[in-house]
Amino acid sequence: MGAAGSVASWYLASLAVAATGLIPGAHLFDRLPTRGVLYARALGLLLTTWLAWTAARFGLVPWGTPLVALALGLAAGLGAALAWRRPEAIRALRAQGLTLLAGEVTFLALFVLLALMRMQAPAASGTEKPMDLMLITAVHQATTMPPPDPWLAGYDVSYYHLGHVGADVLARLAHQQPGVAFNLVTASTGATAAVAVAGLAVDLAALAGLRRRIARWTAGGVAIVSLLLVAPLVGLASVAGAHGVARDAIAKLGVEGVPPPAGTAGFVPDTFWWWWRTTRVLPRTITEYPAFTLLLGDPHAHLLGMPLAVLVLALAAQVFAGGRPLTWRGWLHDPARLLLTALLFAGVVMTNAWDVVTLGMVWAAAALLAAARAGWRPPASLMLIARWGAIPAGVALALAWPLLGRLDPPPTSLALITGEHSDSVRWLAFWLAPALPAAAALLLLRPRFDRRAASFAGGAAALAVTGWAIGAGGRPSGELAARGNGWLVLAGLVCVIALLAGWARAADEARDRGLSSALLLAGAATALVFLTELVRVDDSFGNRLNTVFKIWLVAWVALATSAGALAGIAADRIEAAAWRSWRAGLAAACALVAAASTLTPLAMAVSRTQEGQKPGLDATAYLEAEQPGIRPAAAWVRTTLDPRHAVVLQSAGDSYSEGNQLSVLSGVPTLLGWPGHERQWRGDAPTAARRDEVEAVYAGAGDPGEAARAAGVTHVYVGTLERDEYGFGVTARFAGWRVAYRDEYGTIFEVPEGAR
Repeated sequence: MGAAGSVASWYLASLAVAATGLIPGAHLFDRLPTRGVLYARALGLLLTTWLAWTAARFGLVPWGTPLVALALGLAAGLGAALAWRRPEAIRALRAQGLTLLAGEVTFLALFVLLALMRMQAPAASGTEKPMDLMLITAVHQATTMPPPDPWLAGYDVSYYHLGHVGADVLARLAHQQPGVAFNLVTASTGATAAVAVAGLAVDLAALAGLRRRIARWTAGGVAIVSLLLVAPLVGLASVAGAHGVARDAIAKLGVEGVPPPAGTAGFVPDTFWWWWRTTRVLPRTITEYPAFTLLLGDPHAHLLGMPLAVLVLALAAQVFAGGRPLTWRGWLHDPARLLLTALLFAGVVMTNAWDVVTLGMVWAAAALLAAARAGWRPPASLMLIARWGAIPAGVALALAWPLLGRLDPPPTSLALITGEHSDSVRWLAFWLAPALPAAAALLLLRPRFDRRAASFAGGAAALAVTGWAIGAGGRPSGELAARGNGWLVLAGLVCVIALLAGWARAADEARDRGLSSALLLAGAATALVFLTELVRVDDSFGNRLNTVFKIWLVAWVALATSAGALAGIAADRIEAAAWRSWRAGLAAACALVAAASTLTPLAMAVSRTQEGQKPGLDATAYLEAEQPGIRPAAAWVRTTLDPRHAVVLQSAGDSYSEGNQLSVLSGVPTLLGWPGHERQWRGDAPTAARRDEVEAVYAGAGDPGEAARAAGVTHVYVGTLERDEYGFGVTARFAGWRVAYRDEYGTIFEVPEGAR
């Protein structure tokens, strides 16, 4: 099947999945103006994937295309049953026909565009791409869930992988192999998230009572641009510096590799992967943003979880908008809503576990604010929300436990930020551009302000800073002084939180639910970033690298949505005379700078086309030149051996290396691959012992057969990487062994029975 056929079949599979989410979405998001029609694709994929994964997990049906088709049919049946019991959902969907059509056209256009971009640089090479291809392949080759871990024989995958299961669901429906699915799921996930963000922005703006049709288009358009095209200004600085503009000033940012060496090709920097430095703005962090993630082309958990994050933000917006009592009895009267809500949170934790904490906080905060609006005082409202939220949380835990109970992660805890402050200049180099669209809309809107709410929110934020200072101030490192101009970042965030709270409270008192919801969503994004300046997750990295990486992407999504909603409200309310004021001029300047930042992903896209990769959709095609022979060998392993019983030994490749490709492409385990990642995924990863076992087979003093049998190895592969590591003569160690597969590049030996 050619590239066009693959894209078409993937779209049709995605369309079938989206259809199953329409009725459940209309019921779950019944208080939002669009009735969830633009969230249907993400919800339908989650429902189908969870049903299929759970059936395979409990051995009800083996994993495979028949199970996926059965799950899709069951999801459609559940939607039909819900429509029969709730016929108003059908009427609501009919009323949203134009919105649904606009969303589908937008999805198709974005999906095709992103697929074309992936075709220019399709290789699953570098960064964590081999890891994610390995997970998709492991799922594809499995018969039960969780799948066997291809990089640690004898263990199941100990990583939240429901998003990769969703990739295989679409791949099976579209009749695509993992190498093609790797790139197409990246494109479809980006398009799904963009349409969902547009839908939420339109919903929030519509809650404000829009009068002009252009306002809805403005809300959706600005949200999509803010999500997919706006980029940190450090990228624009890199492009300018490569053209010789202000190189000395740009170098003072202190970002390594910025500006890149002078020189351009096709008007973009000619330095290889110059755009990589836009995600390393702050020391010892990863500052990814959606445009980078999609153009890098790695279907990692944080990307696959992005559409679900938007759906949880939509739930939070619906809760804050009100109209339904927040009582535990309400869940019992509407079990379908309970199950769908719980499934959404279960899907979040099974796809990208970190997000459930940050998104759960936003959801709970929305409920608390809704309770406060209804007259509940803080102690009573906390009790109310705890009882109300405990039921879906408990059900979500039960739905996710079949996966969570099989994970064995290293211990984690919370720790204060020390020695890792964000200096103000580099922080702005990252966050200024995505904040400008919302700032421009607020300049035009000039919302009313509630000083009491601003004082309360600002005081609470300042109290949190004080708590951090007390905890960190007693340390011998002199942390308070070392923070330097990082105090400006904290002060600025406190002020922004206070401003947004004051505007939101005033809008809420005026019953302007759309404006208050958009402002509070911007406040949630700001609060999440604020928290990463005070505390971090104390994980295997030993710093806040992973904390910033995970949380800032969610904050970017929330901020992009808020910007779209605020822009839509501004387009609806601003009269012609207002465009001649100084505020309009300043707003135009903000919009112009944000628009200029979109040059970064455009330049990045051009640079990716200049890498010399062979165009196409197969992420494994590059191996024909890089590791010739590995794909045919992997094809033999994949079609001949059972991942549950076979172990094909390869040299133990380090993390981020191109080693262990045989297991990546086949899903059949090896003794050890990417040991650093295995230590991140599980608390008891026997990486040292496994490395010794690998060495004993390839280079030990004893009988390699005995060493292989003792380690449970059934086959040994000797290819280019093994000869590079252990010497060309390593093949002679297995003389006399049965050759199961051989070509000019490598040999697969079958371990002799011996005295087993």
